[in-house]
Amino acid sequence: MSYFSTLFRRAERAKVLSDLLKLDDHLLRDIGLTRTDISAMRNGRHPRSPSRGHE
Repeated sequence: MSYFSTLFRRAERAKVLSDLLKLDDHLLRDIGLTRTDISAMRNGRHPRSPSRGHE
């Protein structure tokens, strides 16, 4: 993977996580996430990843 591709993917992932944090707790619960889950994903410590899609 190229350097620029990697930078783009990191920026896109950061934006998705930031957008998720803007949702209220009720909406997060509806999609099966908590703020703790999002923080863990941001720090790379959560088994779920927005880039993996639905499984």
